[in-house]
Amino acid sequence: MNTNAITAKKSLVRVKEKIVMGLKVMDFIQHGTESSLEIVTPLGQRLNFKSNFIGFDEHQHIFFTMPLLSRAEYVEFFMEGFNVNIEGISEQGEGALVRFRTRIEHIIYKPINLLVFTVPQQAKLVLLRNETRYELQLQGNIQLSNRKLRVVLTNVSSGGCGYSYEAISPDFDIDQRIVLEVINSTNKNAYALSGIVRNGKKKLGKQTYGIVYDDPGQVNCRRLLSALMYDGTKYVFINPKQNPALAGL
Repeated sequence: MNTNAITAKKSLVRVKEKIVMGLKVMDFIQHGTESSLEIVTPLGQRLNFKSNFIGFDEHQHIFFTMPLLSRAEYVEFFMEGFNVNIEGISEQGEGALVRFRTRIEHIIYKPINLLVFTVPQQAKLVLLRNETRYELQLQGNIQLSNRKLRVVLTNVSSGGCGYSYEAISPDFDIDQRIVLEVINSTNKNAYALSGIVRNGKKKLGKQTYGIVYDDPGQVNCRRLLSALMYDGTKYVFINPKQNPALAGL
C-alpha cells in the first residue's frame, strides 16, 4: 500500500475543510438563503425540512423562517432545547457547504412565525469549488420546449456557471442538459454555455441553479471570459470603444 498517497489524500481533504468559530459562522450565509434543517429529539427522532436564514443579533441569536408542517410535527419536534443540525450554501470565495449544530432557543408564533436558535460554537466549511469564480450580471436565454426563458448569468468559472430567474418560472431537473446562451449586445457575438444542471435552490424570491460544462461549454466559456473586463464591482463585456483591438471578441 502506498502510504505517501494516503497521506497526500488526507492532506487534500483537510485543505477542503475549515472550522469557523462563533458569530463568524453567520458571515458565510447570505440573508434569505434557503437551508436544510434537521431537528433531533432526545429519543433520536429526526425531522428534516427547509427554512430561510433571516439574520442574527448581538445577543447570540440566529433567526430562521417557520416551515409549513403539520400540527402533529410541530407538537412532536418543536420544543425549546432540542438540537438542530443546519446545512447551507455559502456563495463567498470558492463556495462552501456550511454545517453546524445548534439548539432551539425560542419558537415564536405571534406577531410573526419565527424560529430562534443559539449561535453555534463552531461550524464546518466544506469547500465546493476548485477554480476561481467570477461574479457578473449578464442577460441570457435558455431554450425551453415552447419558448425562451430569460435568465441572469450570475457567475462563471472554468468548470461551470450559475444563473437565476424569477421563482414562478419552470423548474429544472438535476442532471438535465441545457444550453444557456449569452449575447454581447455590442457586437452580437453569442456564447453557448452548455452543460448539466448540478444543483438548484430558491433564494431571495428567485430560482438559482448551477451548471457543470460539457466540452463545448468549456470552449465557449473561455471565449466569454476573454471578452470580459472587471468594472470595479463585477465582470462586464469589454467596450470596443475603449479597446478597439478587442472589438471582435
